[in-house]
Amino acid sequence: MSLRNLPEIQAFQKPAWLNFEAPDQNVEAFDPAIVAAGEADDGVISIYGQIGLDPITGTDNSERRITAALRSIGKRDVTLNINSPGGNFFSGLAIYSVLRAHPAKVTVNVLSMAGSAASVIAMAGDKVLMADGSFIMVHNASGVVIGNKFDAKDAADLLGQVDDSMAEIYAAHAGVEKSVAAGWMDSRRGDGTMFNAASAIEKGLADGKLAAGAVKVKAELAKPVPRERIAENALMAATNMSAQEAKAFIAELKSGTRDAPVNVTRDADDLMAAIEQLRSTIRS
Repeated sequence: MSLRNLPEIQAFQKPAWLNFEAPDQNVEAFDPAIVAAGEADDGVISIYGQIGLDPITGTDNSERRITAALRSIGKRDVTLNINSPGGNFFSGLAIYSVLRAHPAKVTVNVLSMAGSAASVIAMAGDKVLMADGSFIMVHNASGVVIGNKFDAKDAADLLGQVDDSMAEIYAAHAGVEKSVAAGWMDSRRGDGTMFNAASAIEKGLADGKLAAGAVKVKAELAKPVPRERIAENALMAATNMSAQEAKAFIAELKSGTRDAPVNVTRDADDLMAAIEQLRSTIRS
């Protein structure tokens, strides 16, 4: 179990009509080229990129992979390197839970960003260290809802429960009242607060700084435009979809709810052209 007195959070059931994604502000600030300088030790786990299993990019930062890695490590100390803008809260919470239950010490290294769902994961660390220039980003949960007014109301209720759980986790780790952590999340109408290393240490979200040389930049790795954004732009260019409609359409594809209606007005030929462009984007 965790060496800290961290809360055990109930598992949430993800409804088919709700899809979580990393916030745009996090995605824009995220630099995937920043990784750990050395990861040869078999007690090290790395999470790079969005949280969850991404069907578009194939990146697996799911609880299944992390659980398997912890099982392989056994009852030994583990180091978790994180550079992630966030993503699927349910996967993030599940990863937090398995790290919390690990019987040995868990050290979390924030290499560049632990945003959104990734910040929840970071809170499972018995010791949290941050590189110079790195950030921990906390905010209210947000998601794309595909459904009617009843689904939207259910989503609002669920997001409120998610926010309460996140505030409890941040508060327990930082040693503050839950209302204080909720205030961090509520800042800027729910867009939240981004803590640099110094402020995260001051507020109790982190314990210290990583040693110089602990991170490196993959010079050959250019910062890519997220494929979801490319696909959304393709749909908007070929049809009269709004940005929100295109985002919901991509969320529908990612969540697997293929039969859910998409209430947009568009020409069928234009839609087919957009879908073909989308398929080409995914294959590339």
